[in-house]
Amino acid sequence: MIKSASQLKGKIKNLANGDVRKAETLMRIFFMERFIERVSVSEYREKFILKGGMLTSSLLGIDMRTTMDIDTTVRSLPLTDEDIQRIIAEIISIQLDDGISFKIVSTERIMDEFDYPGVKVHLEGVLEGIRQPIKIDVSTDDVITPGAIEYEYKLMFEDRTIKLLSYNTETLLAEKMQTIIARGIANTRMRDFYDVYMIVLDVDFSWDILKEAFIATCQKRSTDYSDERVSRELELIDKDAKLEADWNKFKKKNFFAETLEWRTVIDSIEDSIKKVVS
Repeated sequence: MIKSASQLKGKIKNLANGDVRKAETLMRIFFMERFIERVSVSEYREKFILKGGMLTSSLLGIDMRTTMDIDTTVRSLPLTDEDIQRIIAEIISIQLDDGISFKIVSTERIMDEFDYPGVKVHLEGVLEGIRQPIKIDVSTDDVITPGAIEYEYKLMFEDRTIKLLSYNTETLLAEKMQTIIARGIANTRMRDFYDVYMIVLDVDFSWDILKEAFIATCQKRSTDYSDERVSRELELIDKDAKLEADWNKFKKKNFFAETLEWRTVIDSIEDSIKKVVS
């Protein structure tokens, strides 16, 4: 286990191989993993369910996907700012003999017309002289089809896993597909497109369960998933020059996507979503 700043810097230097952006990503992931391990040994381990970018990054690998924050949904817990702040404070107070300390910097409400409201918690992690900000998004009332799974999360910096509750792959994918249809050409989150393309390409899942999860997600979020609506949105996305331009900007900023052409990605996504709604 890494317990000092010098150990951490040395490990990251070896893994990043001179890539500054990758080094920054690895530093952030290290502190994020220190937080989720605390969740995994806390009394709240059955309440927090990992989803979103960190789960996707774990499924695909750091060379194929990075993440900026920890996305979670909670069950059987209140979601007021005060309650979430109290729960996070309890989690970060857990000592793991890793030399890490966390403090809560701030909390804010998440208000997005396309997603459920929630709370964003800003933390600062400290290891000797290293200070790293991380963010945790906490939402509730997400529908998981057929249900959350116990996921063995492989740690980036150690040869071991920790057990957490997480979305199953089908629900993870269904939410991203629903977002693509719901946002249409207004979508500025290129990671949605990248994730659907890569998960379909590289991760095992059941198409039958994916169909069930997609329908359940669309119904929960009041999204029209009729053949006509889906075909119309996909056609608009396919022809939208701004989305292609946004994709090209995304490629330049993210090493893991730099070889992927928009046409390859969108053709695959269209085929996958049409297969789900057929």
